[in-house]
Amino acid sequence: MKSRGLTTWFAVDTLVHVSPKVLFFAEDLKLDVDTAVGKLTRLWAWAKLAQNESGVIGALPDAEIAGIMRWRKKPDVLVNALIHSGLLETTDDGGLCIHGWYEANGKSAEKARRDRERKRGTSRDTETETRTNTKTETETFF
Repeated sequence: MKSRGLTTWFAVDTLVHVSPKVLFFAEDLKLDVDTAVGKLTRLWAWAKLAQNESGVIGALPDAEIAGIMRWRKKPDVLVNALIHSGLLETTDDGGLCIHGWYEANGKSAEKARRDRERKRGTSRDTETETRTNTKTETETFF
């Protein structure tokens, strides 16, 4: 399915409901597994709609993650459970990354982006070259 030119589906492992990470997450928050999968699906859908290819969500505030997942209790409890279960990983710069996102969904998102760019006749390299060639003498790039 596509909405405004974006692919709106994403891959979910058919065994997500028995994944040790998901079971641990559900147990940590005292949720039934179906509720836990539903909340995770909200996070994954948000990442897909944001055209996130890498799974890196950076320093997104806990309250924002809780809002995305419709978690009504303390946001830090949710984020700690996501990290503790391995569903979110900490990046080298202290940000967060959705575990396995690139492998499951990022490759297809990257391919879709490249296909869109090819059809438009543009690419990031072309855009960078255009911006570089049109810079003024006063601009400095670090």
